[in-house]
Amino acid sequence: MAVYDEFAGRHRIRAGAVIKARQNRIIFELGMAHCLAQERRVLDIGPGDGQIASLSHAAYLPYVAVEGSSAVTEMLRERGLEVHEGYVPPLPTGVAGRFSTCFLLHVLEHMPDHRAASQLFLQVHDTLLPSGTFVVACPDFARWGSDFYDCDYSHCFPLTRRRLNQIALDHGFEIVHITIYCGPVFGVIGLPLSWGARMSYPRFVDGIIGAHIPKDAANRGMLTFLPNLLMVARRRLAPT
Repeated sequence: MAVYDEFAGRHRIRAGAVIKARQNRIIFELGMAHCLAQERRVLDIGPGDGQIASLSHAAYLPYVAVEGSSAVTEMLRERGLEVHEGYVPPLPTGVAGRFSTCFLLHVLEHMPDHRAASQLFLQVHDTLLPSGTFVVACPDFARWGSDFYDCDYSHCFPLTRRRLNQIALDHGFEIVHITIYCGPVFGVIGLPLSWGARMSYPRFVDGIIGAHIPKDAANRGMLTFLPNLLMVARRRLAPT
């Protein structure tokens, strides 16, 4: 399948890359800070540009990735990363061992339905060490509205804070941190950024000029500041 071939070769906007790097650094640090497992080993489902991989390498942590796109997989393997190609769920059979932290950043919204999402949560739970962390980021459908579907043809499964809470609790996790982030700012103090982005590039303006803006830069810039959900969940200890 050619899903995300376009993503692999897409021109990166410098300001957006800087913002994304800050997001990933904060998300990585939160995932590590809440992990109580003694052994540290990272699983990254949907590694994108490999920023979690770079952060794991800098922290001397063993790292394994799962990626559905052949183009992205090849790009990351050329950097010497252990990347297993395959769409989740299920996790590829080559992904062996137990992990202290699993990152699922902007993947969950691509699940075809709640059954697939449930299967993925169950498999991640089973591959995590007790007290390991599951870090999930996704668009906040309650605030994205129709842009959730418009920005990516493979977006299928909308998440809100309540829906994300429910699926985590149903699959043996305790939620230790949940928040939103808008661009580089984490927490509700970032909401004015998203309001400003909406006002600076409203949908009626996009409808008039959007098709003529190179690389869809204005729309991509606006989407950068829409609120995303971030949840850090911890695998519960087995009853003694």
